Amino acid sequence: MKAYISPVHDHHWSGNALVRGRLQPHHDRQGRGREVLAALQDLQLTCHYVSPQPLPVPELTQIHDANYLEFLRTAWQRWSQLTDASFELRPNIWPNHHFPTMRGSSIVAQAGRYLGDEATPIVADTWQNITSSVETSAAAAQALIDCNGSESVYTLVRPAGHHAMSDMGQGGCLLANTAIAVQRLRSRWGKIAVLDIDVHHGNGTQQIFYDRDDVLTVSIHGNPEVLFPFICGYAEETGRDAGEGFNLNLPLAAGTEMAGYRPAFEKALQRIHDFGADAIVIAAGYDTFRGDPFGNLCLDTPDYAALGQGIASLQRPTLFMQEGGYVIEALRANTRSLLEGYLQGGRK
Repeated sequence: MKAYISPVHDHHWSGNALVRGRLQPHHDRQGRGREVLAALQDLQLTCHYVSPQPLPVPELTQIHDANYLEFLRTAWQRWSQLTDASFELRPNIWPNHHFPTMRGSSIVAQAGRYLGDEATPIVADTWQNITSSVETSAAAAQALIDCNGSESVYTLVRPAGHHAMSDMGQGGCLLANTAIAVQRLRSRWGKIAVLDIDVHHGNGTQQIFYDRDDVLTVSIHGNPEVLFPFICGYAEETGRDAGEGFNLNLPLAAGTEMAGYRPAFEKALQRIHDFGADAIVIAAGYDTFRGDPFGNLCLDTPDYAALGQGIASLQRPTLFMQEGGYVIEALRANTRSLLEGYLQGGRK
């Protein structure tokens, strides 16, 4: 196994997030990337640090709306020119069921159009951070292609991407790293399965591939009745048009431990097997860990090894994509446990 590392994987940024009505320092804080990297080094993986690329990743415009990309590229400059603008851009009005189209062209109106919540601010270096994550994700996917899947790849990026939709940021995610990696893998393999084990539903990945039958999206997550993103992630969401039957959500009750998690995980593995996936992308979130302040499931460090072994049992080219996990002091052990289990399962 090798690893591809974003140059800003542990960069500090100053944005805040609104949590239960209170603005607080963003939970995707410095230190997370450092601990995941330490786990990769513990396992003596070959780590490739991805330099900024001179040309944009072509999958960026295949996955994301052009107007949305232009908003992200110019948002901070436009916002910072406003009188008394805050150090972070965040919306204060959104489209609604009476006025579903945000017609205004001002940066304030566009913030409401393109930012779906109050946990996804834009600050001075956001564009650099998110494009570095995309470049790293594409490079990691290309590495898997180049070795024809003979060696698995772990991708350390920050910020994460599984909440980013084709034309909207949400949940601290602005560009869909996982979906972009999937799109790159499609240049080599016909069928790709995404297994999202973050505690939060991968709503962005679902939205992007919801009407496609070449990408199976599977998400095991906390019940969205009580956990972000609240408005989606329910079992009855199974795909649309050509994609009908190619989206599987497996929501779990708060407090679920490994004994309750395992049946859902085994169902996910069986669905991926039945799909006949040629390659697999794992959205690897560790906020399923017991006591994570932004989750409500109760996995323990040894449980991640069992997940790794299950993923290895599929015997497919595998790309791991970094997502959540906010108990910083446990990230090193949990990442190591997942990958040790995977490697012990006979994969490289």
